[in-house]
Amino acid sequence: MVKCRPRMSRKKIEIKRIGNKKVRDSCFSKRRTTIFNKAKELAILCGARVAAVFFSPRGRLFSFGYPSVNAVANRFLADHAPNNSTASSSTQVEGGTDAIIRELERRERELKGELARASSQSELLREATMRESGERMMNLLLHVRDEVGLDDLEEAEKLLTEVEVIIEEKNKMLKDNAMQAHVVPKP
Repeated sequence: MVKCRPRMSRKKIEIKRIGNKKVRDSCFSKRRTTIFNKAKELAILCGARVAAVFFSPRGRLFSFGYPSVNAVANRFLADHAPNNSTASSSTQVEGGTDAIIRELERRERELKGELARASSQSELLREATMRESGERMMNLLLHVRDEVGLDDLEEAEKLLTEVEVIIEEKNKMLKDNAMQAHVVPKP
């Protein structure tokens, strides 16, 4: 006769705060992902409207919502408002607001893409302008002083003033970054 080994069942864990900070952060990250996956499954399988919002121990916000966190929160607030109308009227309005929200989210993604492209083009333009002004400055400095006219000297003065302003801005930014690096946010 063959003996079967007894199966190991899941053990209950005591629910209490995890003492070690590294273990606690790791546990938060893993469990957050699991809960978001379960919320997604619930939304897909049951057609439920789901929102999950977490603040990490460091204070960062993590959220998941179907169709969106705002849509679920607005529905919740509309249903629990003090002067709440009937549920059927909120359901009728909700169908229209879902389409509006999806359209607004799509438009937001488009605008963010356009903003990213515009900022990269702006940076490229600024770099090209700096290169061009640097080349003009070098040409003016390499010319013999006798060959340089009043207009050239005024242009050189203008370029030097721009360089001084840029250096001041750079030093200010470095100083601000150094100050921010030394400031530790309170938990």
